Amino acid sequence: MAQHYHHWLVLVSILVAILASYTALTLALRIRVASSQTAPAWLVGGGIAMGIGIWSMHFIGMLALLLPIDIAYNLSVTLLSMLIAIVVSTFALHIASRRQVGRAALVGGGVAMGVGICAMHYVGMAAIEIAPPIRYDAAWVALSFVIAIAASFAAFGVAFSSPPQAGWRRYHKAFGAVGMGLAIAGMHYAAMVAAEFPAGAVSGVTLVSKAWLAGAVTTITLFVLFATLLLSLMEARAAARAARMQASLAAAAETSRAKDEFLAMLGHELRNPLASISSAVHLLKQAGLEDKHRQFAQDVIARQSEHLARIVDDLLDVGRAITGKIMLNREPIDLNAAVGNALRTLDAAGTTADRCVTMEGASVWVNADRTRIEQIVNNLVLNAVQHTTPGGQIAVRVAATPDGALVSVRDDGAGMDTETAAHAFELFFQARQGPERRRGGLGIGLTLARRIAELHGGTIEAGSDGPARGSTFTVRLPAVPAPAASPTARLDTAPRSARRVVIVEDSEDARLSLQRILEREGHTVHTAADGPSGFDAIAKLRPDVALIDIGLPGLDGYKVAELLRSKGLRTYLIALTGYGRAEDRTRARESGFDEHLTKPPPMERLLALVAGAAA
Repeated sequence: MAQHYHHWLVLVSILVAILASYTALTLALRIRVASSQTAPAWLVGGGIAMGIGIWSMHFIGMLALLLPIDIAYNLSVTLLSMLIAIVVSTFALHIASRRQVGRAALVGGGVAMGVGICAMHYVGMAAIEIAPPIRYDAAWVALSFVIAIAASFAAFGVAFSSPPQAGWRRYHKAFGAVGMGLAIAGMHYAAMVAAEFPAGAVSGVTLVSKAWLAGAVTTITLFVLFATLLLSLMEARAAARAARMQASLAAAAETSRAKDEFLAMLGHELRNPLASISSAVHLLKQAGLEDKHRQFAQDVIARQSEHLARIVDDLLDVGRAITGKIMLNREPIDLNAAVGNALRTLDAAGTTADRCVTMEGASVWVNADRTRIEQIVNNLVLNAVQHTTPGGQIAVRVAATPDGALVSVRDDGAGMDTETAAHAFELFFQARQGPERRRGGLGIGLTLARRIAELHGGTIEAGSDGPARGSTFTVRLPAVPAPAASPTARLDTAPRSARRVVIVEDSEDARLSLQRILEREGHTVHTAADGPSGFDAIAKLRPDVALIDIGLPGLDGYKVAELLRSKGLRTYLIALTGYGRAEDRTRARESGFDEHLTKPPPMERLLALVAGAAA
């Protein structure tokens, strides 16, 4: 009996096969990332949807067959073929949803799935009520099995391949679905070629129109497949939102933990010098104190005050460094001389007194901010001191390299493992240490050193051979030619003169202590505790120098300076404030200040400014 096909129904069957294949691949990936609670539901629901899709493709393909007689189907056998499709699809999803599958399991799964699809097809063909029965060409039947098994292997190949993220390969799932759909359709139509309908065969009575049945099956199938895809998409988006929320909560918890840890470290680092100062003050209050004890207490207060000032400066500097607001006063400097000066300053402060510090260097010039370069060296050497024991070796080297200039600081201390070295320059990061925090620090010195080096166009790196084997930090900077020698400037050796000074400061302790220091230097000092009274005192007394705080009650320091300058007053105005950003200095200049000093001021510099101010 001659066979013909309804072309539109053939096209519909192929499109259904492609859509079913795409749904199967989507569900395989969805089940793979689903939670243990929802995965079984997705597996069963997906198996039903995929099975109905594949079965519908075959049923629509059989409805596309045009014979001289109408075809009737046995309902029970037809439903059995659908059940086989659902079971086979569920099995395939179970295999494809695994993260890893062995080669033997993959081969076995592909063969079983291919055989199952063929079984579904031939059981569906057996549902055709026709006499005499259909005969089959063995070669075409074998080919249909080969195509089905190949399609199954292709499905697993796409499911277990890593999805590329760029170019046309991003659409590998869609291309895979098209290939699988064509293969499944090819298997069906190869199997239909294998079927030989006897001439003169007769079939039962059909109760339903073939066109209506094809339309109904197609509509229901498309609804099931699209509903499944939509549910998968909605669940995937909900899972993504939940994952983002979980990640945000984890990040917030980590931020909170880091904040608490930093505050605990900061509290430790602040309380230690404060405790020392408090003890020294108590010692000074004792009657009949010997000179050596008095000197000891004074030294403790001086040292710990400098330490507190350094902590505050580092905190402010690292904030400016991160936001890119550090201003560099660059000029050609001899790097070797700058490093040597930084080491002498540390030695004079007693910071490296119980360490063996050596320096090997050669003159090499860089275009840099001298103060910031010395700050890099200071931070690296302080880091070496923290991680070595008394008597430890710290070697500093300055050298010219083909690429520029190099400064290295090497110690024989605690050393670092690979993980610690990788995080050494991260803000607030510190190597593990016990509750006693013998090494101290806030974990900002190295971050600041790196940022300053980068602002100079340089780099800094950390290296170590391992724990207890010391560390080496290396700074590389661009070098410049040495400038031509210039005559040495004559130092100003003029004697300091007594000045008339007004201090405007709302902190009583700061105001009175500064007043006594200046009076001991021979200056005449008047004070005021707020902006308005400070302005009146300066306008009335017309002193040589005025030390003015910025954060004053009633009238801030900027406004005081502006009003004084508007009256033509030429008093030397010094802003003495806790605000130390570059924009603060700029605003002070614009307001009429001659100098800007951050608290606590370097006392020698302050005394020199007061004594050297023009009358």
